[in-house]
Amino acid sequence: MFHRYSWPHLAVLLVCMPSFLWAAEPTSLSSLLLKAREANPDIQAAQHRWKVKLAEVSPNAAWPDPTFTFVDEQFPSGVNGVDPEHIKHYRVEQMIPFPGKLTNESRMKYHEALIEQAKYQATTLEVFRDVKARYYQLYLTDRLISLAQQSVDVMKQALGSAQARLASGQASAADAFMAETELKRMENMLFEQKQARTLVQIELNTLLNYPTETPIGPAEPPELKDVPADLAQLQKVAGSDNPLYLAAMHEINHSRAMMTHHAMQFLPDFGVMYERENADAGPAGRQIGVSVTFPLWLQRPIGLYRSAKEHLSEAEASSQSMRNMVLKNVHAEYTETNTYLTQARNYESSILPAAQSTLKIAQRQYASGQGDFLRLLESFRTWIQTNNEYQDKLYQYVLHWGELERWLGVPPDRVKEALEQHELMPTEMNHAK
Repeated sequence: MFHRYSWPHLAVLLVCMPSFLWAAEPTSLSSLLLKAREANPDIQAAQHRWKVKLAEVSPNAAWPDPTFTFVDEQFPSGVNGVDPEHIKHYRVEQMIPFPGKLTNESRMKYHEALIEQAKYQATTLEVFRDVKARYYQLYLTDRLISLAQQSVDVMKQALGSAQARLASGQASAADAFMAETELKRMENMLFEQKQARTLVQIELNTLLNYPTETPIGPAEPPELKDVPADLAQLQKVAGSDNPLYLAAMHEINHSRAMMTHHAMQFLPDFGVMYERENADAGPAGRQIGVSVTFPLWLQRPIGLYRSAKEHLSEAEASSQSMRNMVLKNVHAEYTETNTYLTQARNYESSILPAAQSTLKIAQRQYASGQGDFLRLLESFRTWIQTNNEYQDKLYQYVLHWGELERWLGVPPDRVKEALEQHELMPTEMNHAK
């Protein structure tokens, strides 16, 4: 968040001097978001967790590995001069789970992968929100540095003028002392703003996984734009695209697959066996066997099934709670975004121009000897306070726009495009994206 500063860091000629221009090339937000997606460790960790679960889907559908046993035996004959009997056994066994067990286990892992995919998307949106907030915070800090630098230069001239008027008897010593005090405050504010930019740069570099001292060029100004959809459309998209809600829906499907898994533990498993026996003397023997394994102690599968049933009820309740939270936050962020958008536009259209006009009138009156220095200071402070309030509204608008995007799951300006895609998509596919 930005701090509120007193009037000196903007100064008198804010309204008449050109803005300070950075020599560095502007840094685009899109390039920073791309770098964050590629390098942010939180995003990378979430992506790998998703891939771990995805890689477990196929192995869980495979049969257990067959076993091969080799036994080399010698049986003493018990008669002197007679060699012991030498027999070799070769045995191959394959366990065969009841049809559908492995498929259901694979389905459980598939839903776990979908849950991790949704969490990966949620992490990406959270990091993007933070990158956007720090990016526009960088822009506003650069603007304050520019205005503070102008203020220092102008106040030096104002101090010189006050000292000259004092020497000619046209002003009191208080004017010169106040001008000198304000000059020192502006120099202090300029230093503080430069330090604030360094802190923002540190946070942004950390999000990008860069060394904290990596320089970042100036940011581009945010665009004040309306949310191109109404609340009903926003909530409809959030109900289909918000990754946290999708994760909750996938958890329900995972719970259902878990119930099926535990219910199938009552069913038997099978096995096949082939054994060959070779003796030094006599013909080779062969055995072929089939096994069936039944669960004799039912306490374990019964308990696990009951547990899975309760877990399903928990997942359904959690899903409804998450849906309520998503819709609530979409409504709240939609309201906040429009609130700060309206306020920022009001500042641009009327409040800032009025404060600027008041400042100009106070400047002319003081220059013509009709006004005093205190009136001029009051006009300065009003202008500074107004400008700070405008910057705060602008930053809050950007911040809530990013929060709205996070709860929607898509950028607000792509809501109608998302709605069109949902209309073309079969209903049963909406939650399986």
